[in-house]
Amino acid sequence: MSGQSGLESVLDFLAVPVLRVEEGSARVLSVNAMARTLPFSLERGAVLDEAGAPLPPEQHPVRRAARGEPLEGALFRWETPEGDRTFVVHARMDRSCTPGVATVTFQDVTRWQRAEVDLRRALGARDTFLSVASHELRSPITVLQLVLERLHRGARREETFSGVQVAERLEPALRQVRRLGVLVQNLLDVSRARNNRFDLDRERFALSSLVREVCERFAEQARHAGSDLLMEDCPQVEVHWDRLRVEQALSNLITNAIKYGAGGPISVRAEWQDGEVSLQVWDRGIGVADGDHERIFNPFERAASGHRVESLGLGLYIVREIARAHGGTVGITGREGGGSCFTLRLPLEATERGE
Repeated sequence: MSGQSGLESVLDFLAVPVLRVEEGSARVLSVNAMARTLPFSLERGAVLDEAGAPLPPEQHPVRRAARGEPLEGALFRWETPEGDRTFVVHARMDRSCTPGVATVTFQDVTRWQRAEVDLRRALGARDTFLSVASHELRSPITVLQLVLERLHRGARREETFSGVQVAERLEPALRQVRRLGVLVQNLLDVSRARNNRFDLDRERFALSSLVREVCERFAEQARHAGSDLLMEDCPQVEVHWDRLRVEQALSNLITNAIKYGAGGPISVRAEWQDGEVSLQVWDRGIGVADGDHERIFNPFERAASGHRVESLGLGLYIVREIARAHGGTVGITGREGGGSCFTLRLPLEATERGE
């Protein structure tokens, strides 16, 4: 066996693509087995710069290696039919023969690069969440403190402190306590969902009663935001769900519509077909960009909007987890004339995950 063929046999055992390139001409002398399995050509494929534009031919890493340029861990991105792939490239020139031969190795780091991007995004979302959470939690605590201090001063100053006066001064405190309760419950739900402990307490009840109660509860809040909350069609059907959880999911969808509905009408309707119920919440607001349809259901995420809406970014994530726990789904579609339609689809008989 010749020395060259023996080297090629050794290179075939390597788990990374390897090319051996002639000095000067950049002619490929051999390609190892791993390089031959790639669905694109390392030596002729389009290599992109940071902006995504093709590099000039003379900047191609194979051409640079053939010129004897040292490539020690340089990153290059190839455009391929399956999407961009990033490789760490090393090159070493052997001039023991004439012309010399450059050995070029390619380590695919695409997966690690994507993981790094996802991690950076997750860390950014976490930092935003912590900032908003501190604001959201501090606001009701501040109001509670002020209300209780006023109540305490009033009680010390006035010997006859009537029950009506106490009730009036306690009302804002009670509102803030309820707000704190919602925030804490959302954080607890996220913890349970992420630890697969999102248990259901199922019962049989009429679907129409749940939808009507939730719509009546949020009608006043919608009016304050300039929106009319309308309950449209709802079938007379009995479901087997965790009533409190589905009520929570529908409430989250309606409050989301109130926040982003831009004061337009909001419609809630239900449909029943082939053993599945679809709960739909329509708004005429700012809408959600197509590229954000999946992202907004992740924890600590919010849709980009033209105005500032403070929230923990947990509401839609909790809706998604409630849907999954029932064996259902939630999704969003755009609508003509602007706005969004969120659809919660659940089977009549909820099937918990793992059953």
